[in-house]
Amino acid sequence: MKQVLCMLFILLTACNHQQENVQEVTITGRITGKVPERIEYTIPIKGITYVGFENSVQPDSLGSFKISIPLDKASFIELSNGHEAYCTIIAEPEMNYNIVINAETGKNKVIFEGKNRKGQELYNQNSNRSMLLGHFELEGRKYIEDSIPTEIKRSLEKSRINVLAEYKELLNANIISDDFYELVSIDQNYFYAGAQTSIALINYLLSERQKTVLTEDEYTNLWGEAFRSFPVSDPDLMRSPWFYYYVTSYLWYKEFIDQKMDSEAYSKLRNEGLIHTHNIKLAKTYLSGKQLEYYYGAYLYMEAINKNYEKELVTLFEQFKKEYPNSEYSHFIESEIIPIISFHRKQDESFNENTHIIEHAENINSLKEAVKKTSSKRVYVDIWATWCSPCKREFQHNSRLYKLLKNKHTTMLYISIDKDDKAEKWMEMMKYYELEGYHIRANDSLMADLRRLRGTDSFGIPWHILTDGNGSIIKKYVSGPSDIGTLERQLNED
Repeated sequence: MKQVLCMLFILLTACNHQQENVQEVTITGRITGKVPERIEYTIPIKGITYVGFENSVQPDSLGSFKISIPLDKASFIELSNGHEAYCTIIAEPEMNYNIVINAETGKNKVIFEGKNRKGQELYNQNSNRSMLLGHFELEGRKYIEDSIPTEIKRSLEKSRINVLAEYKELLNANIISDDFYELVSIDQNYFYAGAQTSIALINYLLSERQKTVLTEDEYTNLWGEAFRSFPVSDPDLMRSPWFYYYVTSYLWYKEFIDQKMDSEAYSKLRNEGLIHTHNIKLAKTYLSGKQLEYYYGAYLYMEAINKNYEKELVTLFEQFKKEYPNSEYSHFIESEIIPIISFHRKQDESFNENTHIIEHAENINSLKEAVKKTSSKRVYVDIWATWCSPCKREFQHNSRLYKLLKNKHTTMLYISIDKDDKAEKWMEMMKYYELEGYHIRANDSLMADLRRLRGTDSFGIPWHILTDGNGSIIKKYVSGPSDIGTLERQLNED
């Protein structure tokens, strides 16, 4: 009996000790300039920070806000507003942080108070500190014309050492803590290793068009050496926000280099609607335990937010919940899976009565011809595609847009630049988002006319144009519905 009580005491003590390690971190802040409706912040889960696992707080009218997060180890906490990154805090348990964010356009500066202040300021000057600001692919592209692998590695290593040397100096002067330095080191180690894999991946992709700079042996070795120097099996990798992209590069290496999978087989899986199932199966081959759970969850979230509404993701999420019934990632993923379920339910309904598909679109070869089909005096044109996430984000504001256009006697025309293989998806998207107005899917001639109208400007979507009833352009670029105030001023100027 004494042995049982003793064992029970040990277990309770261990549980209490674990709970004691989880301490509240408080971030008190204020935003100057334009105050957003909300501030999003990532929620570290056992030291893991992923861009999609987040919550939000609403600032008051003066821009003040307060965030409290339970934390068991030093972790990254990223603050943002949509796709606008404000700052990244390297937070430690039981610490308080005070920040002031200047959110004025072009003047996004952050003032830190509290522990590791100079380290926080230094880290936030780093252009690769956030996936919202950059990616190791951008770093890798700096070396894409280089043809000597040893020089590429030497340059990357020099950059990594130089970055960490600044933090080492702060550590030696007791200006930042050991935990702060350790986390930055993990992050930057895998960032520069990721840049090396990205250089190899770009060369691999270019090899199909015979435009590669490195030979097959050179980029293959460059790719593999990164994983040998900074292995995926390292448990510390999970503490870096680059985990998902680094592991994805590793899985591509195993598939395309080790397994020699060709692009045609990969495309076939995508066309059959099995690509996500295949990718998760691949992850299960090379990952296990907490790493697999994290990657699996992050993969589902990342693919779901693309808003392609694939049923396959719903099936995989149900499978995820069975395999990880207590996963802390599930509720973050579920919020993105629910719209996919709603999307497919919506397909059983009829089209919105105000949705009009222009007939004989194959014979419409210019913007002017498309506009004339609406028989309107003024037309607001939205050029989009089913694969364009920013385009679909704009649709969230359509109720305000339609009200404004009605008041301004302006007709809505949507031009999709999707290819023929996306025709069904195009119709599904129209129905799901209840896109009111006229619709056309551009043929090659209309697409060429749009590129001509764009001129020397790079072609990007969503692209909003204001024309008269004959299709003559009044304003080549006008705001989307997410900036309804500016759009209303632009319509009034005409």
